[in-house]
Amino acid sequence: MAVTYRHGISILELIVYFPSLFLSIFLVIRHGLRTNSGFLFLTTFALARIIGACCDLATISNSSSVSLYIAAAICSSIGLSPLMLACTGLLSRADLSIEKVTGRTALPRPAFPFFRILTTVAMVLSIVGLTANMSAEGLQHPDIKVKIGMILYVVSWAVMVAMLAVVALRKGSIERGEKRTVLAVALSSPFILVRVLYAFFVWFLNNSKFSLLNGNVTVQLVMAVLEEFAVVIICLGVGMTLRVRSKETRESDGEDLTSHSSRKP
Repeated sequence: MAVTYRHGISILELIVYFPSLFLSIFLVIRHGLRTNSGFLFLTTFALARIIGACCDLATISNSSSVSLYIAAAICSSIGLSPLMLACTGLLSRADLSIEKVTGRTALPRPAFPFFRILTTVAMVLSIVGLTANMSAEGLQHPDIKVKIGMILYVVSWAVMVAMLAVVALRKGSIERGEKRTVLAVALSSPFILVRVLYAFFVWFLNNSKFSLLNGNVTVQLVMAVLEEFAVVIICLGVGMTLRVRSKETRESDGEDLTSHSSRKP
């Protein structure tokens, strides 16, 4: 099988996400594992995209293998969750900055744990639904769990924007140099919305343009691939400009993050 337009996009993804993977790992090491989970999620996202692209390229020599298309679809579903969690990781950093200045967080304590649970459930349902019927028929007519997962992704995006709005209203209380985290999420939100809508159309519309097996590759490029590139570049770019906190601050913030759901406001 010859290299197609679709395979060219997978090659482009490898070119973008291999450097992104190493850069996100660098940011995790630089800022700390516990205090900046957003960068850890970017690492997970880059890995998912690399694996998905490799599965797609493997179809060059094995075009009849539906399992490779299923694997690529699973990696696509996995990617949505860490992409949004990366953005809320930046919001969490801004929220902790507000608490440091004012003594109170902008968001309720359970907000971030709730969001993590919501996106994780969406991801699990999507994976379980895809693996329930690993066939071409399963891709064209997905299990109901996949559709529920996609609905939860749409809800997750709405919750993320609501969290962004609440934190943005307290932007004046964020420490100098930390406000760019809110800007990064604000810039990323429209791109994530288009990406979520693309996935929603794939599973809900009986339209050849949005088919995983033989859909319009340009639509995929414009509505999915480029959107993900934009979000990753924005988040990594902002991450490179954020100051590295002192050891004492990192430890304090790490405790805040792990006890977000247990402490009272």
